Amino acid sequence: MQISQVLQALGQFATGIAPRSRAIRPLEIDLDGADAPSPFEQAAIGSWKTEDGAILIDLTPDGRFHKQKPEVGARHSGRYAVDRSKLYFEGESGWVALGKLKRGTLSIGEKRFRKA
Repeated sequence: MQISQVLQALGQFATGIAPRSRAIRPLEIDLDGADAPSPFEQAAIGSWKTEDGAILIDLTPDGRFHKQKPEVGARHSGRYAVDRSKLYFEGESGWVALGKLKRGTLSIGEKRFRKA
C-alpha cells in the first residue's frame, strides 16, 4: 500500500469521528456591533502608561487605541476589543497583541501599565 493511500484512508477515518462543525471565532475585531460599554470595557477605557512613562496607550470608547513612545517619537494606532479581562489589539500595520487586565494593571507581553 502506498503512503498516499494510507494517508487518504486515515483522513477518511478522521472525518468520520471528528465533529461536523464548530463555532469559529473570527480573528478580526468587529466594531460594528458596538453597544453600551460593558463593565470590562469601561475599566479598560482611558489612558495607560508604564511605570517609567516610556510608553503611553490611550484606549478610546469607540474601540480605537493610540500608542506612543515620547522619548523615541514613535506612534502606533489601531483597534482593540475587550473580552472580559482580555484585550485583543490589532495594529494598522497588521500586528496583533494580547493584553490582560487584572486589579487595575494592564499587562501586554512583559510591559505593565497603570491608569494615567
